[in-house]
Amino acid sequence: MIKRIVLIVILIIGLAASALVALNRFRVELQNRAVDVVIDYNEVAQIVAGSSMNSVDVLRRMKSKGVTSVAVTEQTIRDLIANGSVVPYGEQRFAVSDRVASRLTKRLRAILVNGSDRVKITPVAGAGYSYLTIHEDLPMDYIEGLPVGFSEQSLDQVRAAGLEVVGRLVNYAGATPRAIDAIIADTRAVGIHKVVFAGDQVLGYRGATKATALAIRRHNLLFGRVEFAKQKGELDIARRVPDKTVVVHSITQNEMPMLNAVSIAERFRKAVRERGVRIAYVRMLKTASGDLVGANADYISLIVKDIRAAGYTTRSSHPLREVAAPLYLRVLTGAGVGAGAMLFLIVDLSTAAFVFWSITALIICSCLPAIGDMGRKAVALLSALVFPTLAALVAVRSAPQLPTSAQNVLIRALGRLLATVALAVAGGVLVVGLLSFRAYMLRIDQFAGIKVAHVTPIFLLALFFAGDVAWSSDAWNKQKKKLISSLRNLANSPILIWQAIVLIVALAIVGVMVARSGNEAGLEVSAFELKIRALLDRIMFVRPRTKEFLIGYPALILGIAFVLSGYRRWAAPLIVLGSIGFVSVLNTFCHIHTPLAVSVLRSLNGLVTGVVIGLIIYTALRNLPGKENKTS
Repeated sequence: MIKRIVLIVILIIGLAASALVALNRFRVELQNRAVDVVIDYNEVAQIVAGSSMNSVDVLRRMKSKGVTSVAVTEQTIRDLIANGSVVPYGEQRFAVSDRVASRLTKRLRAILVNGSDRVKITPVAGAGYSYLTIHEDLPMDYIEGLPVGFSEQSLDQVRAAGLEVVGRLVNYAGATPRAIDAIIADTRAVGIHKVVFAGDQVLGYRGATKATALAIRRHNLLFGRVEFAKQKGELDIARRVPDKTVVVHSITQNEMPMLNAVSIAERFRKAVRERGVRIAYVRMLKTASGDLVGANADYISLIVKDIRAAGYTTRSSHPLREVAAPLYLRVLTGAGVGAGAMLFLIVDLSTAAFVFWSITALIICSCLPAIGDMGRKAVALLSALVFPTLAALVAVRSAPQLPTSAQNVLIRALGRLLATVALAVAGGVLVVGLLSFRAYMLRIDQFAGIKVAHVTPIFLLALFFAGDVAWSSDAWNKQKKKLISSLRNLANSPILIWQAIVLIVALAIVGVMVARSGNEAGLEVSAFELKIRALLDRIMFVRPRTKEFLIGYPALILGIAFVLSGYRRWAAPLIVLGSIGFVSVLNTFCHIHTPLAVSVLRSLNGLVTGVVIGLIIYTALRNLPGKENKTS
């Protein structure tokens, strides 16, 4: 008993250290509530073309609805040819309007190798244009794709409307570190502070993203990383400049026609509230409305209201600060995981063996967080494996071996459920203490082994219950003998049809859960479920996890009731199934990019909803062993 008390004390110390880290993280999250609402200049130009208003007036109208910035894409020579500012008149020869000649010449000389020698400009007096010649043989397609800076007219109009400019930089083949630095320097020189790269590549991909990151830092720009866009090279830049990175959410132009304004607003609200998005890149609605400006103003107003209703402000965003936490807090957190791993043991050790293995576990779990990121990830994964399993084992301890008449079954079952859920959450809190760093909060890095953490506790528990060693701890030789004997008997027993059906259903549930786990789920969510999720989000502010309140907690209530009544045969499969709830609630805290307040509220909502559903099922099953009576 004393041995377990020592471990519990160490676990409590580890949890206290994690709580301090979590508190610092909560403060960082609380200070990062500003959200940029960005619209695209080119899309605004299309709206202007269909209205009687000019660009500045339309932009002012959008600003009055909550827009903070306008994204302006860097022009290429192809763009200038399209608008008539550049006219090709031979191979590598162009007539260039004086409005863009200076900018064009300066940029080409900066980004082309030996550009000062290769690019020649010849003014034509009084003609309003100059002749530009690019010496050496360059393909026309290549020349047309070269980025040549931002339209002065676009920048002037955005600023005249009182809005900030977000620069969209274009990648091109052959971008050298020198050229990249020149492009970033030019961007900063025209007063742009944030960049979101255009297309499916960042500037400098491939082979020069390090130079891009260095230039961003050197010229003090912020890098907007578009989530789910999978821009080539964006992760490398984010890893190099996490202190300059801001997460962006946008809806692709292909998706826009399939969504209405309400569902779009819902997506932005969830992105801001649950995934740390601080730049909402809003695409304009393309409708057949007679008042296209008014329709888009109302649509933006809806998005802004949803973001503000979630507790955020719409103004110029800023990068996330690092979570300040001394190393010793991470070390103590690791010790807490080590203590939990020792409490997890289902065998009784001699005093000498217990001391040896406890010291070994504590040293390993304390040192790994101190040696680097991989060490912290390993201990975090151990916590995710240990604590859901430990919670389920604690739920069945002291279970009668034979059916018995039990009193106050429901009240006791609820009490044990709350205690064991708290134990699973403790594992999640330890993960928070280990991994609460800015890189994880920005999803530059993430918890490793999420699918393993989903499956392993469930299969371990199935093995322990099948081997009849889950109910209590015992000496190693006895547990080993019992496990082998029970598994041999199970293997030799005939499988009934109903048992096969139950097994298939259970495996299907676990398979679906695993397929839909992680940041990139392998199984799509149905349209009906998406509607249910949206409804729950509206009602409960944060949607609880379906597998917790529909499967995990109801199964645990019934399983623990069977445990207290001595019906082990029925309790075991229900506890194994219900362990999905323990796994899920801990997994909630492994999503470090989700704000702590949201994770806590999601867990509480899941528990409350699951208990209510469990009570309804319990009441409906009139033949449940240990049924409540008037005295219970």
